[in-house]
Amino acid sequence: MKKESGLKNESKVQELMVSGSSALAAKNPAGIRIARKSKSNKFAAVKKGYPDLSEIPSDNFGNLSEAGILNIKDLDGGIVSGQLIRPKYDSKELKKSIDTDIFELIPQTKVELPDTVLRSIYNEVTQSVNDLTIEVQVLTNDILNLNSTISELEIENESLRIEADNEKLKANVSEQQATVANKQVAETTIDLSNAIQNSINEAIQRVSLTARTEALLQENESLREQLFGLSAQTAEGAQSGATNNFTVKINNDSEWPEDIGHTTSRNNNREMTTTLEVSNVTTDLTIDSISFVVAGGIEWFTVEKAGQNTIGPETGATYACKLVGKIHPDSGEVKPYKTGGWVKFWKGKATDYTDDTLTVNVTFSDGTTDSIVFTTHLRKNRG
Repeated sequence: MKKESGLKNESKVQELMVSGSSALAAKNPAGIRIARKSKSNKFAAVKKGYPDLSEIPSDNFGNLSEAGILNIKDLDGGIVSGQLIRPKYDSKELKKSIDTDIFELIPQTKVELPDTVLRSIYNEVTQSVNDLTIEVQVLTNDILNLNSTISELEIENESLRIEADNEKLKANVSEQQATVANKQVAETTIDLSNAIQNSINEAIQRVSLTARTEALLQENESLREQLFGLSAQTAEGAQSGATNNFTVKINNDSEWPEDIGHTTSRNNNREMTTTLEVSNVTTDLTIDSISFVVAGGIEWFTVEKAGQNTIGPETGATYACKLVGKIHPDSGEVKPYKTGGWVKFWKGKATDYTDDTLTVNVTFSDGTTDSIVFTTHLRKNRG
């Protein structure tokens, strides 16, 4: 059976946990607690050996020896208590305390203790101090924020002061500029008055000159019209196109002056004296191309351009008409001339040929076109 002793005795351990050292046996004269089993014996114990543990011999380390050795079975639970730390004393200081000579009695004086208050009051004041400390921290943060705001306002105030100084400087500069401008305005007003007067005089002169210029232009236009114009050309017998931008005059010594006419004879069988005088009566357009088209009959003549393909404004050009050859009286076939004169190709009485027309076509530099159509008359005599 397991032996319950020492700290294995649960009931003894519980008692120690509740009562502490008071549950142990009392100290003997040697200062050692020895717990013995309590035996219920009605008879008085017979003392054997040493009457008390204090008389038991021990060695230098306090261990029991010889007859004083106890059996473990006689100990109550096997629990032994004692002082774990031995006190150490300073011998020199002990001697000083013993050898001290007291030459007078120390009077009994009242010990002055520090001022104390009740804990309830202390707690209340402490809580108040804590609250005030928190409030001081909050106010300190507010002060820091306000100081930051004050710094910002001071910076802004300084910038506004600088801006105000700049505005004052600008105002002074503007005032000086206004003074200078007023002087300049006064001078300019005088100059403007003089300029207005001069402009009025110049306007009068300009109106007069404009009127004279217009009169001269009209006179020049009239002279140009008389010299190169449509009325001058038509007055000389020229014909104009639909746009009245060009005219064609027939220079013809035949008996039909209004037509392109020719009469053949032995003395005049090859040469044709008719010419066409084409005039550009415009002042700003150029005749870029011109063509002469003979059609409708036997086409007995042509018009030679001789390289004159363009006609400038208010200028003219003369083109010659030329016979193309002999003509068959029935078929109308045209053959070239021979060197000796007309070749007698037909016989019979004299005949007039009036079926042909001459169309003069022109194209101007702006792309517009115009044309004039002329009648023809060829008198073929006998022989």
